Amino acid sequence: MRNLLIVLIAITLALGACSTTRQKLTPQGNVNFKTAQVYYAQQNIEKAEEFYTKVLADNPDHALSLRRLADLNLHQGSEIAPIDALEYNKTAYELYDRALKIYKSYENPTDQELADIRDMGKRLTNAWVLVYKAGENAYAAKNTQQAKEIFELASTLDPSKPEPLISLKVIYQNDLNDPAKAEAILLQLLEKDPQKLEYLLETGAFYFNQDNYAEAVKYFERAREVSPADIDNLMNLSYAYYEMENYDKALQYTELALNLEPNDISIIDNAKNIAYKKNDNAKAVQYLEQLIELRQDEEDFNLITYLLNEMEDYDRLVTYAKKWYDWDETSKFAVQYIILAAQRKGDTALQKTYSDILKAMP
Repeated sequence: MRNLLIVLIAITLALGACSTTRQKLTPQGNVNFKTAQVYYAQQNIEKAEEFYTKVLADNPDHALSLRRLADLNLHQGSEIAPIDALEYNKTAYELYDRALKIYKSYENPTDQELADIRDMGKRLTNAWVLVYKAGENAYAAKNTQQAKEIFELASTLDPSKPEPLISLKVIYQNDLNDPAKAEAILLQLLEKDPQKLEYLLETGAFYFNQDNYAEAVKYFERAREVSPADIDNLMNLSYAYYEMENYDKALQYTELALNLEPNDISIIDNAKNIAYKKNDNAKAVQYLEQLIELRQDEEDFNLITYLLNEMEDYDRLVTYAKKWYDWDETSKFAVQYIILAAQRKGDTALQKTYSDILKAMP
């Protein structure tokens, strides 16, 4: 941290001349500023702070003193734990913010002033991030109330940043059991940026978890307008419509997802479940055939043989019952389905072969 302070001092000495034209001081203010500069060069932080503060008492818009005090606060905050540094970083942010507004008000800024603005902008962001991280650390330590207060502070310092509001939403929803407040925060975020995909998805998920599926669908549909090929959101829509018992819509969105990921087992499995729920046995079998190509699972074999028997499709019943038996030679159900299909087909040889197998099974 000593190197950081040396760099700050070098900048200060180089910019001392800036305090004349743009930043006029009272006679006493000028004396105090020069004294502060000397103490700053000597790395006497306490005295430097004292005299920069005196400058600002009579000259509250002296941008360079504001900047130097901000630098000192940021430096002191870097020397201690983030949670203990909160006040330093908050003060640094507020001072940089004031200084930046003054610098940006200058007409025809010089190259050096533009460089100063860029430098302060980076330090302003750094101070804000440190405040926000203090909130994250407090939340990780399960200090929920403290985390809430810090996130509120971070949001107040820079209302354009969404991260504190998102963190507050999590606290209200998961820790404080206040879904109304969590909902208000989500809607506040969306009001600022109505097309932000993450906000739309988060809001849809919030309503889904509240079992308000109709409201969830509204936000997932809006998210689809923003990102039509987002597979996760297509599945969100499928799940929400399923819960609403709108199985046609649920299957429609699952099939759209399948067009994008035709070999995704979880999506095919979802399509199979919806088709079965719709009593569309032919379509359920279609998806079961795809699943069996990608995996072997007793539940899949059990369902496909049951459905093929219901459909009286004995040729395919033999095929999949045999696949089942080949996969698991201990399965009596597989053998029994082969015997049943052979009977229905009038295939006595096949029936005898598997009847003998069944008798020999333990």
